[in-house]
Amino acid sequence: MNSRLSRAARRLAATVCMGAAVLVGVEQANAAPVAIAPYTLTTFNGVPPGGATQPDDLAISADGKDLWVGYGNGVATDGSGGPSSLVEYDISTGAVLKNISIPGHLDGLKINPFSGDIWATENEDANPTLAIVDEDSGAFKISTFSTSSITGGLDDLVFGSDTGNPFVVASSQSDTTKPVIIQLSRKPKSTITSVQSVVGGAPATVFNVVTGATETGDQIGDPDSMTLDPAGELVLDNRSDDSLYIVRSPSATNPVLRVPLKLGGVPVEVNDTIFTKSATTLEASTAGTIFITDTTANKIYVLTKPYFSPNEVYTAANVVKDVGLVDLNTGIVTPVVTGFQGVHGLAFAPTLVEIAEPGN
Repeated sequence: MNSRLSRAARRLAATVCMGAAVLVGVEQANAAPVAIAPYTLTTFNGVPPGGATQPDDLAISADGKDLWVGYGNGVATDGSGGPSSLVEYDISTGAVLKNISIPGHLDGLKINPFSGDIWATENEDANPTLAIVDEDSGAFKISTFSTSSITGGLDDLVFGSDTGNPFVVASSQSDTTKPVIIQLSRKPKSTITSVQSVVGGAPATVFNVVTGATETGDQIGDPDSMTLDPAGELVLDNRSDDSLYIVRSPSATNPVLRVPLKLGGVPVEVNDTIFTKSATTLEASTAGTIFITDTTANKIYVLTKPYFSPNEVYTAANVVKDVGLVDLNTGIVTPVVTGFQGVHGLAFAPTLVEIAEPGN
């Protein structure tokens, strides 16, 4: 007998192998992410309305009852190709309360703590706009920006001052001298909203928290999501050097800090980063829930554990498809959930913890 397989036999063997590979691929694609004890992961029971796909950023109402989700719907990151969906869910029941179709590609999502309106940055690569949505009626207005200061798009935003003027990430800037974090100067207008620079893409000096050294030549080349730390400082994800940048007062000894991130000893790119506090009310708690979006799987997950140590930091390591706990002193990211298909957005909903009075 010929030791070499006939062409037909080889074709059959290849077909069997391909079939097995496809089955393995399907099983892997359909496999649910796995939480590491003491964490527990469940699937949010809200069903996306028809046409709503690719959930990304999240926002939770001040009372903790409603979850807002921005669905990209496959819209291009320059805003072309159709509308995105902004969906409001009742957290307790999963019922859809609103399904709002908004032109452009929804990205950053926050609730204005002063008005209750939902603010969504759009089009992170070009044609930057901002959508402001009335929380009650769902009506929205869209503001545009000058391309002289924003040569790319808008990615995320945070409310960090009592003026109500948010800080916004200017992403995909074509010139490193342009700002990567801006602040709105006044109430948004329908055309050309004015802004002021907060941090440029090439800071003169940056203090590396992990090495303890001052660096020059750092470039914030791919800024993405942003949040506030408990001290009210801006914490920005920069994907081009796998780092978090912490932006402090200009009068601080080190106004800009960098925390290079590693997971398993290897530099790791991250997306959303959050602290265990509400992004809407800034209320912190040692009990609560982390909501997580998986853009590829078109699912929202709910992550809990018995006790969240004060001011823990979590990040969506989107390239390795994990959610991890971050040590800001060492930059080490420790996975707490693994096996997502396309993890992106994170949001923490605190649960009030009452302190027993003495004698009770």
